[in-house]
Amino acid sequence: MFRFRQCAETVRSAFIGAAATIIFALMAVGPASAGFSEAFDQYLSKDYEAARLAARDDAERGNPAAQWLLGTMYLLGQGVAEDPAQARVWLEKSASANYPPAQAVLGRMFEEGIGGGQDSAEAHILYRLSAEQGYADAAYLLGRQFYFGEGTSRDGPAALKWLTVAAEDGNADAQYLGAEILLTNEIVTANPERASRWLSQAAGNGHPKAQLLLGNTLMTGLGGSYDPDKGREWIGKAAATGLADAEIRYGDVFHDGVNGRPDHEAAVSWWSKAAEKSDPRAQLRLARAHARGQGVAQDYVEGYIFAALAALQGNGDASDLRDDLLSRLRPEEVARAEQAIHARSHPMKLAGGAGAS
Repeated sequence: MFRFRQCAETVRSAFIGAAATIIFALMAVGPASAGFSEAFDQYLSKDYEAARLAARDDAERGNPAAQWLLGTMYLLGQGVAEDPAQARVWLEKSASANYPPAQAVLGRMFEEGIGGGQDSAEAHILYRLSAEQGYADAAYLLGRQFYFGEGTSRDGPAALKWLTVAAEDGNADAQYLGAEILLTNEIVTANPERASRWLSQAAGNGHPKAQLLLGNTLMTGLGGSYDPDKGREWIGKAAATGLADAEIRYGDVFHDGVNGRPDHEAAVSWWSKAAEKSDPRAQLRLARAHARGQGVAQDYVEGYIFAALAALQGNGDASDLRDDLLSRLRPEEVARAEQAIHARSHPMKLAGGAGAS
């Protein structure tokens, strides 16, 4: 589970993305007052200190929209120091008044243990309360829980039901996850046509994982349309965002050959970007490239270093390659390589979930 301080940017993207929808809907979905209207305008103009002061009086008088806004500002450190515990206090007040945006954000805090105890089951209750009032971001979070079986039993049809609500409202995360579900018969009957539509919408709105998946479906025809050139274009867009999975895949595209012509230098360039993020799959590819002299000068020492770095993260194929390359090195080369491995692995953040291949 991530903690608030460890991934502030993840929290910000999750909640600020929702904030745009929430704030522009405030006048329609919640009670307003002169004080809150002033706070609302100041928040939109990014005068957060003034917005916080203007919202506080209304929040203390029980206005759930003002309570939500004040809690969000404490959560994100807008006009005040970040204080997740205080954020939870205000969001709980707003959620208890059945205010959908607060229920969704508070649910996320319970799910991740931000500002207090972690409780996925309580998060599930809050997401449902919010989603049943038509709040799309909560519908996505509820559908995700049903899909992964977090806070509730795994339920494919229920997952797709709520993801559909969010996806049809334009939630890109829901479109991506819903498309993943609909591309296979894993938990529901596949629907490649709807999956492709959602992926196109999410990818067009800049969702990197959707861009990658759309690119892969176009290159394989999995989504019903086969267009390798367009597929490579979408994978390239995803890779340009810095998504490691996409950088590796784009490197593979060049390695395998565009129009029958491999470009090993371009492959190495893209794999190197993912390897800088300590991804063991990219490190293994670079180890092979150095060992074979594809896209780079043949260098068994550098190949050994990359294989060892990947092996440190549990990549079995990398372990085999490391051992093979070790037999080709002189003692002084092994000593030099081990120093480099120690230097590179010391600050390395392990890329969890990346196995062999």
